[in-house]
Amino acid sequence: MDLLIQGFEHRTTNTGEVEIGYSEGPANGPPILLMHGVTSRRDGFFRVVDALTPAWRVITMDQRGHGFSGHTPGAYARADYARDVRHMLDTVIGEPTVVWGHSLGGGNATEATASDPALIRALVLEDPALFGPSPPPIAEDSPVRANFRLFLSLVESGCSLDEMTAKLLAHNPGQGELQSRWKAECLRQMDVEMLRNVAEARPLGSSDPRDLLARIACPVLLVQADPAMGGILADDYLASLAPDRESFTVARLAGTGHNINRDHPEELLGAVLPWLQAL
Repeated sequence: MDLLIQGFEHRTTNTGEVEIGYSEGPANGPPILLMHGVTSRRDGFFRVVDALTPAWRVITMDQRGHGFSGHTPGAYARADYARDVRHMLDTVIGEPTVVWGHSLGGGNATEATASDPALIRALVLEDPALFGPSPPPIAEDSPVRANFRLFLSLVESGCSLDEMTAKLLAHNPGQGELQSRWKAECLRQMDVEMLRNVAEARPLGSSDPRDLLARIACPVLLVQADPAMGGILADDYLASLAPDRESFTVARLAGTGHNINRDHPEELLGAVLPWLQAL
């Protein structure tokens, strides 16, 4: 199955630790780097890239342990991912960049910006996984937790691509066969260690996300999915994280689940595009 993004060049870069796969669209404007969530890959943003490419130079990367990037057993902490982001900014992009991260990608983008803000112009954090050394405050019966446990069981069972596709489609008929096959491919490409870390809620970072966000000076748009629909940031938890400064904006999208860019692209673009234009 081909990557679900059209008109992009598909490339690789070596960080010295790991081979990173990435795709780059036409140079129609300033750069924006898209970072997917766990169990996804670089083309996970396929429902929003067409709205970005007319005015932006879109770059989207496979994070380590995902997609066509290499696996690094024992090295899936936030700091490890942040080094990959720094390599992309310094070596591949080379100019001030907006970084848009979903879920895991949002947490990793936050870590990268707090540790070394050079070349990071602004952040879009899409229902980001902003969790520190303590277990994330996500209910055991939440849809996100249930999905991760299902994904892990499918990968560990060793079933074929066709079998995994059928089981994913049965679990969520609304996503259709094409997206079910795409998700099955993503899962089969993942390092099972990384998937197990997330399914078992092992902490990926040692820093308090409150401290990380407080250290970030660039403009930030945090898009919160609806906790009642599977969003991973509860209202009270997010309120305890968000710094009180004018350049930090929170947009809550009622009725949207955690995978906003794939399941609710129009609502997401309605929040993100005007904010990007104002930059």
